[in-house]
Amino acid sequence: MKITFNWLKEYLEAENLDPEEVSTLLTMSGTEVKKLDYVGERYRNIVIGKIIDFYPHPNADKLSVCKVDIGSKRLNIVCGAKNFDREDKVAVALEGAVVEGQLIRKVNIRGEVSEGMLCSEKELGISNDGSGIMILDQGFVVGESFSRSMGLDDIVIELEITPNRPDCLSVIGVAREVSVLTGAKFVIPWHDRGKEIKLKEDSLDGDLSISIEDYKLCPRYSARIFYDVPKTPSPFWLRNRLILCDLRPVDLIVDLTNYVMLETGQPLHAFDKDLLVSNKIIVRRARSGEKIRTIDDVERILDEDMLVIADERRAVAIAGVMGGKETEINPETHNVLLESANFWGPGIMRTSKKLGLRTEASNRFEKKIDPMLTIFAIKRFEDLLTKITGYKSETSIYDNFRRVQRERKIDLRLAKVKKLLGKELDSHTVSNILKGLGIENTVERDIVKATVPSFRFEDLEREVDLIEEIARIYGYEKFDIIPPVCSLRKGGYSFQQKVIKNLRQTLCDIGLNEVINYSFLSRSLFESFGLHLEKEYSNPVKILNPITEDFELLRSSLLPSMVRNVKNNINHGIKDIRIFEISRIFRKSENSKAPVEKNTLGVILSGRAKAKGWDEEEEFYNYYHLKGILEFISSKFICSDFVINPQEYRFFHPRVSGDVLIEDSKVGIIGKVHPVLLEKMEIEQDIFYLELNLDDFVSKVEFERKFKSIPAYPSVEIDLAIVVDEDVKNYEIEQEIRKSGGKILRNVRLFDVYRGKQIEPGKKSMAYSLVFREEERTLKDREVEIVVEKILDNLKRKFGARLRS
Repeated sequence: MKITFNWLKEYLEAENLDPEEVSTLLTMSGTEVKKLDYVGERYRNIVIGKIIDFYPHPNADKLSVCKVDIGSKRLNIVCGAKNFDREDKVAVALEGAVVEGQLIRKVNIRGEVSEGMLCSEKELGISNDGSGIMILDQGFVVGESFSRSMGLDDIVIELEITPNRPDCLSVIGVAREVSVLTGAKFVIPWHDRGKEIKLKEDSLDGDLSISIEDYKLCPRYSARIFYDVPKTPSPFWLRNRLILCDLRPVDLIVDLTNYVMLETGQPLHAFDKDLLVSNKIIVRRARSGEKIRTIDDVERILDEDMLVIADERRAVAIAGVMGGKETEINPETHNVLLESANFWGPGIMRTSKKLGLRTEASNRFEKKIDPMLTIFAIKRFEDLLTKITGYKSETSIYDNFRRVQRERKIDLRLAKVKKLLGKELDSHTVSNILKGLGIENTVERDIVKATVPSFRFEDLEREVDLIEEIARIYGYEKFDIIPPVCSLRKGGYSFQQKVIKNLRQTLCDIGLNEVINYSFLSRSLFESFGLHLEKEYSNPVKILNPITEDFELLRSSLLPSMVRNVKNNINHGIKDIRIFEISRIFRKSENSKAPVEKNTLGVILSGRAKAKGWDEEEEFYNYYHLKGILEFISSKFICSDFVINPQEYRFFHPRVSGDVLIEDSKVGIIGKVHPVLLEKMEIEQDIFYLELNLDDFVSKVEFERKFKSIPAYPSVEIDLAIVVDEDVKNYEIEQEIRKSGGKILRNVRLFDVYRGKQIEPGKKSMAYSLVFREEERTLKDREVEIVVEKILDNLKRKFGARLRS
């Protein structure tokens, strides 16, 4: 927000206020001053002049030579404009002035000396009108500084207002802050000036009636009719203040509504009353699909969540955002209906966002401004209208207001102030700070009984809020810097953090690259992988207010994001991919509102494992490469062996899809991404994916390494080939062999699978290498034979296996 320093000083009784000091005090108290712009410096050496005489340039048809009085002397100035006459008062840039980046010098133009420049509004930065020089009112004094005469001898203060301080979105609000920070007396010189204005509450007769359908969305709507408003242009001081605050002057009525908004913080809107179809103002929800053309000449389509101001036929304004084109103030306007209302902040914010339309009014309403400002702002509008035009109105203010309690009582304990701030402040200091902020209070012993005013009702709720106000006004720099006394404890990683840290490093060490993705996912991508049809993944967490459709859900699997990584890499010419991601996935909880979060590892292999060379053939990644990574990390972190149990998932190839089990507990999935899915994503190479639940994985991890000495006794190795049905799984056979082999069986390894001649259809031969060893002695052949016989008997009984001859 921008305000000017001279405007601020109108509300302060103080001499010699230093803008730099005020800037520092505001910033240190929480109202950041981003910039001070010394506007008057732009108009140095520009004064008010009067054209005494002029004649055509003797050597240039399009130029004139003007005799200009600047008070102290008369100048000869060559000018190219034609819109002036004798006795006109103009802005004169003297030698040494800078206009549009050009230094003004005394020059000779085709034989005539020119000792300055007559300026247009565009050249002075006042408007975009460069058609001729700027002609001033006759009331301007010749020789006076142009900037001082125009109200431009000022400093623009650019402020960063925090969302909890809508009261500071006004000159008056900032002046109140400066008052309590500097000790300058805060005054409102125009308040209650003149006669008392009559109020008509909830009026249903006379010239106007106001109907509010939902008081939550519009707690208050005040209005006043001004009949036969004079056609008077905005004075320069008013126009220039608006320009300095980045608002465009339009005409007197519109300019006054903007001026009062900047001054009081209350947005106003003026309707041409004669363009309303009735004397009834209706504040209602928009109808679905209802249209309105706003004053920026854009037709907008509304919905039922939006609030409009309407007459009995159609919407005439989008409440709190922008007025309608059909009823705007125009050159033919005679009678004005002035709106000063209060709207529910979240509703205005939602409307503004949906329409992509943010205005000075919506910026204020969405921060929940004080409903008590509406009458105050109307009075200021009339005061300025009377001051500028002499106009006086005899009409009443119409006010529809569902009154609510807007004052809050808070007991502030001085002991609590000392405890939180670390410094004892006396009751007089505390009381004066609060009074300076507009918070009336009385002191009873060691308690300050404060009454929070309406304009601070939204952000001052508790005792601690008042203490914060005291601290920022008293000055944070005045408090002693005392380090807190506490026992120091060395930080460290938890067991889970250690495992994940080591796992991440291990994966990097074996050549995988880590990727980092957003935790969000679009619903279309989620459903394209069939996750909504898989029980384990079908309950994603929905984002209540997603930024875009791509961020609609929280991920319930890392797979979609990582496949998208593969596609992006392929699109950039990188086809050999080995990546992993360690992140959290989210799923709805059946027992709690909070989602279930799981630390998860995802690994993807795709493309070539080896490039073709002079000494080796090209090799592409396959399922067994991925299984090898699983075996490696399992052997490094876990004592128990893992098992892969076939299990179909819609996003995996039905023949290459399974669950990863450790000690009969599922810890993940592994498989080949379904070719149909890859075809839809226009990926023309296989992708193999592993996903582990790291929370379950970590629970199986053992970091402790137990030393085993080199075996003192020899081992016995036996190869065992059996014939079993085609559907019997390797892990089932291995489990039975280990169970039957007992303590002396040290290792089991599948080294051959055969189908073909000598093996009947529907059968397969599986050959295992068995290693037997005893730690304390040498095994006898008969001992091993007994165990092998036991293994064969159990395999025959359980799987119908027979020894291959």
